[in-house]
This record gives sequence, structure tokens and C-alpha cells, in this order.
Amino acid sequence: MDVFESKPLKLVSAAFYIVLMFLSFYCACYRLPVGLKYAINLLIFGWACAMFFLRPMFNRAIFCLRFFALFFFPYLMFWMWSVAIWISEFQTFNYILRGSLNIFYMLTNLMFASAAVYMFGEATMPLTLVGMTMANGLVALQVAASAGIGTFISEYIRLLITFADDTGGAMRQMELHDMVYGWGVMLIYYAIHKEKNHKTQAVCFLISALFFTLGFKRIAVPAVFCAAVMYHILCKWRPRHLQLLTDVIALVAGGCIFFYLWMIKSGLFVELANEFGVDLMYRDILYGYFSQFFELLPTYMGRGIRFIYTYATEDPSYPLATAATHNVYLELYLEVGFWCWWIWILFELAFRIHRVEERYTEIPAYALMAMNLYVFFTYLTDNTSFYYPINVLYRMAIMVWCLEISENSELVDPEREPLAVVKESRQKKRNKKGKEENVEEDFHICV
Repeated sequence: MDVFESKPLKLVSAAFYIVLMFLSFYCACYRLPVGLKYAINLLIFGWACAMFFLRPMFNRAIFCLRFFALFFFPYLMFWMWSVAIWISEFQTFNYILRGSLNIFYMLTNLMFASAAVYMFGEATMPLTLVGMTMANGLVALQVAASAGIGTFISEYIRLLITFADDTGGAMRQMELHDMVYGWGVMLIYYAIHKEKNHKTQAVCFLISALFFTLGFKRIAVPAVFCAAVMYHILCKWRPRHLQLLTDVIALVAGGCIFFYLWMIKSGLFVELANEFGVDLMYRDILYGYFSQFFELLPTYMGRGIRFIYTYATEDPSYPLATAATHNVYLELYLEVGFWCWWIWILFELAFRIHRVEERYTEIPAYALMAMNLYVFFTYLTDNTSFYYPINVLYRMAIMVWCLEISENSELVDPEREPLAVVKESRQKKRNKKGKEENVEEDFHICV
């Protein structure tokens, strides 16, 4: 069963979705008002609700609701924790509104991702990629027309050869921070996800690589590479105790990041960077300024979500024009405090992976671990926790991957079955596959 009743309706709907994606990602290219993409999020969600009432698909709706809750929990936690802080500090309405708006924006992002997967299923990723390509491609054409095609190509080659050390004016215009991290997700997805049509997969991979390298963020290059390698290692290794492994990784990663925050707080990080000649690009000033507002202790409860933006725009002594730390770990710790920060780390790196592995097998769990590595890598140097493309796309990718497994399940109603039934079905399938492999092996021995 499909959401759209006829093939013409499906094609028209796909075309309309691509147009909406073009507009959304053109906003992410800084060419249209920022708020337009959130309005489009709500439009797509409303469209999906209308389709549900006209032609309901209950299993898919339950699937999308499950993932919506799984992805929205940290933001809900941040907001509720912040509300308690705001009330205790008697904060102004404008202060509270500014902090709440970012959570609302992320809410609409997740509503959109869930709605898109509900309507288009496995086709969601390629359709979204078409819209992204149109938006980023139009910007590239505009920049090339302005700078000259020869200059555009020569600067692009120079950018690649020098690993972004030598960036000309045209390539600086192509450094679309929001988009490049989104293209990183697409690059990972088409590097590790086996599509039914290998030619389509290759084309999508090459398109993603082109726009990823046009935007070129140095932190994103090793992040993409490490994520893809990690996925393939896990697939080869097939660890028996995946949940224990993810728990250990989450605790070790959290400990390392916490130590990193200690280095920033103590000033040791800046000292080491200066000693080795690393250009922190004003992050030393940012770290020095914001270090006065937090303590690395269990008693530190945070300042409330989006404190950094609000304080930096209102404090006349703030030394820089940018109202951000370019470090998500520092930003979130400062804003939500010790306990909320640790819950976030453990939920993202362990609990969510457990849930995916339990219901949808270990393969999409490996993919989520790889995506987590990429996303958490970008957190080191940029403000990607609220960027539109990366947050929408990596969640959409995992949802599509899990949906493929759910809808190809032997169970009639896989999303409505208890977890124990799902696990039992998977085990029977594994046993059956094992017996078939043994029979085939015996046949070859006899021959």
C-alpha cells in the first residue's frame, strides 16, 4: 500500500515536494528569509496529516511517531530544564521567548522529517537530494556567473589541492556553512547505504561529493571519512554485545569531551594551541569570555537554553560580533548544566542506538553510530546543534533505513507488535538463514 493512490498523484506530489525542498535549502544557502523553511516544515507536516486522514497507513504513522519521540526527547529535556531555570531566576519574557524559539524550530524540523518519511518512504532521501542540488546548484551558477566560470573552476581546484588553505573570493561565497554539513550526511549515506540501483547511488554520491567539496569545511572531511570507515568496520566485525559496546563508547566519549571542557576552562587548550601555532580564529577570546559563566561541577545547573546568544547580544563588554562559541559541547554545558549535559551525551550515544538495534536490527544501529560520529565531530568547531540541513538529514537517513527493514519484515503489523515478538521473528529468520547456509555448504562438500 502507498500513501498516494495513483501514479500521477505520486509524481505530482514528488514534484511539489522537490519544489518545497528547493525553497527550504535555498533558505539554508542564505538566499531567502530564514523563517520560510520553518513555515515549509509545518506545511509538509500538515500535508502528511491530510494524507493520513484520506489514506491512512497506521504502521508507518506509528513508525514515524516512534522516531519523532526518540529524536525530540533531548530538545524537550533542554526546554523543560531551562523553564525551571528561567522561573527560578525570574527571567524576562523576551529572554524566555528567545530560548524557546530554537526548541520550536527543532520541533518543526523533526515534524517535517517524520512527515516526509511517512509520505515518500524509501524515496525521501533521493527526492530531498534533488531539492538540495537545485538550491546549491543555483547558488553555484550565480557565483560562477559573477566571478567568471574560469575563475570559479580554477579557485575550486586550488581549494582542493591546498585543502582550503588558499580560498579565493568565489569559493568563499560557496562556503555555505549550513549546507556543507548537510552534504556531509548525504555523502556518508550514499557511501554506506546499498541502493537498489547502483548507478543511482553512484550519481547521488558524486553530486554529494561535488557540493560537499565546494563548501569545504576542514573539520567535516575527516568526520565523513571516519564515519564511513566506522560503519564498514562494524559490519565486518559484527560485535556480539553491541549494547555494551555503545555504553562503553558513550562513557569514554563523554569523559574525553568533559576533559576537553576542563582544558578550555583551565586555559590549557588555548596555551597548547598557541604553542603548536594553531590558529583558533578568535575561539580563544570566546572561550576566555564564556569560561567565567560555568563550573565543571555536579552542582552547576546551567543558565538556560540559548543563554549564549541572548547574553552576547545584550552585554556591551562582549568582545566579538558573533553570538556563538563555535563549540556545541561548551555551549550546551554552559546552558543546560552538568546533569542535563551528561543525560544528553548518554542518550545520543547509547540509549537511542539500543532502541534502533532492538527493533530494526544492528545494521541501522551501525549507521546511527556512524552518523553520531560525524555529527559529534562537527560539534568540536561549529554551531551545528541547530543547523537545519544536518539535523534534518541525518535523522531522515536513519528513519528511511529503519523503514526499509520494518516494511520488509515478515510480520503483518511490525510496528504494532511488542518488541519481544519482533525479536523472536528476527531470531527465527536468522536461524532459517543459518540452516540454508549449512545446507548449501553440505551440498558443495558433496559435489
